[in-house]
Amino acid sequence: MSDKLKELNDGGYNNILLMVLALVGVYLLISGFGKSKQQTYLDTAGTDLNTQQAQALRDAMNRSGVKLLMSVDGTDVDLIMQTAQQIRDYSKVSDSYRVLYSSELTTDLQSELSRTDLQNFWNIVYKTTPTSNPATNPTANVGRKVTANQTVNIRVDKAPYGTVRQAQKGELLGTYTSERVLPDIPNKGDTNLFVKYDQPVTVPFVGTLYSVPYWVLKSAVNLS
Repeated sequence: MSDKLKELNDGGYNNILLMVLALVGVYLLISGFGKSKQQTYLDTAGTDLNTQQAQALRDAMNRSGVKLLMSVDGTDVDLIMQTAQQIRDYSKVSDSYRVLYSSELTTDLQSELSRTDLQNFWNIVYKTTPTSNPATNPTANVGRKVTANQTVNIRVDKAPYGTVRQAQKGELLGTYTSERVLPDIPNKGDTNLFVKYDQPVTVPFVGTLYSVPYWVLKSAVNLS
């Protein structure tokens, strides 16, 4: 092998080595930052109520403490409801939960709680008092038809609730199941109510096979 060719090969190997080392460095930097942020939350857990509440909710949903067993180790619904009564800022609790457990609190609650228990949780967190009046009690609207009264974004039923399409005015969307603010939507979750509805999936000559849940801004729909 000529000296010139050897120099080119050595240069190529050195470039690859430098690239690998750079990627490792970036990974370690990002990983270290994530752990540092997580440790900060853990260090302040003794005084930060949001972190304490996030930990309590996780303990209630993952009673064994083993992440892989979370879906099968039972749920302490009473502890979840007790914690809900203490929550003052759900978005901050959700942020703490995300950093500590690399998971979305809203998604985990939806997986662990029944529809009724989940609605009770939101009622407690957002201070919604059930009554028999459909205008003030979300549960009284269950089963009503949801129709768009303007062009509006339809959002998937999973944080961060991305837009899947736009519905047109007059479009029948589905049947009402619940409503609440969506804290994971920037600049909207703290002030606007969203309606959750089931959209049926049907096949010609067969009928409805199943329903898919979606979210839509409440002020943009009519219930009937």
